[in-house]
Amino acid sequence: MNETSDSVLTLEAFNEGIELSPEGWIIEFNGRHAIIFDDIYSIEANHEIAKQLGIDVKEAWSLKNRLLGTWSPSLDELRSLFCGVVGETQNVKLAILSLFSLKIKNPEERIMGILIEGSNSSGKSYFSKQILEPLRDLVLEFSRVTGPFIERYFAENRIDGRILFLQEISQAPYQVHLSMSEGKLILGFVDRVDKKLEPIKIEAFGYPFVWATSVEWHGSPDLIHRIITIALDESEEQTRRITEFEARVSSDYFFKMQFEKFRNGCIRFFRKFWDETPNNCIVIVPFLPAIQKELTGTNNLSVKFRRDFNKLIALIKSSAIINHRKRTKININENTIIIADFDDFLQVYKLMETTLRPTLTNLTERDQLVLNALRELESEPSTSTYTNLARKTGIPSSTIRHHIIPKLENLGYVSVDREVRPHRIELLKDVPEKTLNIDGLRSISEKLIKDAVAKLVSYGQMANHEISPIQVSIEEKKPAGLATEQTANDLSFSDVNSQESSSINDWPIGHKIHREDEGSYYLSVMGGGYPT
Repeated sequence: MNETSDSVLTLEAFNEGIELSPEGWIIEFNGRHAIIFDDIYSIEANHEIAKQLGIDVKEAWSLKNRLLGTWSPSLDELRSLFCGVVGETQNVKLAILSLFSLKIKNPEERIMGILIEGSNSSGKSYFSKQILEPLRDLVLEFSRVTGPFIERYFAENRIDGRILFLQEISQAPYQVHLSMSEGKLILGFVDRVDKKLEPIKIEAFGYPFVWATSVEWHGSPDLIHRIITIALDESEEQTRRITEFEARVSSDYFFKMQFEKFRNGCIRFFRKFWDETPNNCIVIVPFLPAIQKELTGTNNLSVKFRRDFNKLIALIKSSAIINHRKRTKININENTIIIADFDDFLQVYKLMETTLRPTLTNLTERDQLVLNALRELESEPSTSTYTNLARKTGIPSSTIRHHIIPKLENLGYVSVDREVRPHRIELLKDVPEKTLNIDGLRSISEKLIKDAVAKLVSYGQMANHEISPIQVSIEEKKPAGLATEQTANDLSFSDVNSQESSSINDWPIGHKIHREDEGSYYLSVMGGGYPT
């Protein structure tokens, strides 16, 4: 009788979960669902959860905090935390991944910044402030900044891992570029000290993350190569979505208040998630050689692919860090290594596909526009001339004539009949559609991941004289004792501004292999061990 009861109780304990949707927080417990469009950490949320699930308030508080403490949100759910940003889903995801690259141990492997491009009043500042709000204590914001100021400020303040927010710039001071690429500024100059000219040496160390907005960038192209460029959506449909949202917020007082509460809870959760995600991560992507081979199996590969490939790698590592609770982790000596999964590549590739396509084909967006126009002109009575191409694409005729067509001709996409006036342009071939063999790549990747894990484990064993048999040890985060209703809100979340450094040594561990000479060697194959 007791054995049966225990079995039922165990099954019921796992019949729970939490997820985030645009409609609010969804909590499942014992076959019932609660939808909470409110600050998830508030006392009011405890009462609403209790009411919808048919449990008491203390049990609702305990359930909520247990689920939030073990929840590993997907990238889609992390995007939903920024509910104040209407649309721009792909751009929000890119921004999140880029920011989490700050968690990578080697600064040179990180994304070094983000450039938000858009016309005046397109929402660049609003987008930026919404995404950066949970990390505001890490942000150094400047409306205007000069090189000499940067030199002195960087020398006197901690900038490593800080977010340098520069608004409406057309170029960045070279001092910022040096800090991003080299991690240091060492400058020597002569300055007047006590009415005398004295040699001055300024040293500043650290890698800042630059977040900039710009209407039109005219600065160093090398800086662009090191950062992610985001172009805001200025389409008619996006304008309709934004104005519809603004109209609702400004016409419905109760929705406005409830939305703000919901948004504040989302901001608090993102910061908590950020603080609990480990720093100084080492991420291995065992299947990268297969991905590189697949992506480079094309003609006319641009040198720019080298830079874009490094960005792809950084974002894959960021995804693995975000999902570290679900990823294989191996601890060798004092380094914990996260093994990236094929799903990390897949979601990053979908975000970067439009960026990688021009790189892989060595064609710019303007080149592709001209090719599309040539294809359309084949079915029209109009001839393919520079003037007609300019009319269809909006690109100046002189640019098409002197730059785009000669490039396409050299690449074998078009031929030009220069014996007639005006010149006639013929489309010889279209851009080959680059499709990846996802199933094949996944199969190869799984094998390479398995081999890499075996190799790392073997290395760990070879590095030690004796290793005892594996002992399974599951560490689960257990909720603290029940609080009273009055203190639940305070105990459920630590203050946003209190930063405790997250260490890779604090992660939940799956399997433990004891080591006589140097303590313990850890291998976690299943992640944190929480129920899903």
